[in-house]
Amino acid sequence: MKKLVVYILTALFLLSGCSADTKDIPMQLVKQEDQRLARINIRDFGSVTFRLFPGREPAVVNDFIRRCNTGFYNGSSFFNVIDDYLIMGGIESEGAGDKVKAGDGDALYPFTGALCVNKPVDGMCRTDSFFVITLDKDQLANIEELLQYKGYTLDDYVRFGYKTELSTGEVDLFTEYGGAPWLTGHVVVFGQAIEGMEVFDAIREALSLDSETEVVIESIETD
Repeated sequence: MKKLVVYILTALFLLSGCSADTKDIPMQLVKQEDQRLARINIRDFGSVTFRLFPGREPAVVNDFIRRCNTGFYNGSSFFNVIDDYLIMGGIESEGAGDKVKAGDGDALYPFTGALCVNKPVDGMCRTDSFFVITLDKDQLANIEELLQYKGYTLDDYVRFGYKTELSTGEVDLFTEYGGAPWLTGHVVVFGQAIEGMEVFDAIREALSLDSETEVVIESIETD
């Protein structure tokens, strides 16, 4: 009987452990069945690989892949690097060109490493340029500490500063995984970095030494 009790308790412990490991991990941080991959090759710095989400953002992902396959981004640059926040690349658009409709990306968040495009009010997006969130959880913690010093919470900043409604659980996810919670709903997330984020650290370091350093996209490969 003692052995049976031990087996049952052990099984319950293992089951609860497995559940705790996976149930709260955001969807975009876990391998998806319908995922596509894109690898951005950056001259002199290396490559960053992203998981794309055609199931959530079919039009945006398909248009991005189309541009990649035609070499649209080849030779363009990361033209806007905001230290400890984001890095923007592609072609600076003047507002002309094709648009695609944003999809049902509600379960996707601007976490650290999120691949995004701007989301206009009408939800019609351009993939001429894109950006990657580089703000990590330590940097977000610094922002939160500064807000607390001024008598505000991170939720206050997100809610009143950006008119973004997030649950306590969603805010906690950003605290755990990093990113820019205030951009939720204001950008279209269509990919997530899964390898090579240290390349962006190297770019930031190079630019701090020489702000004229050009960060060129050699190519973007897709599966």
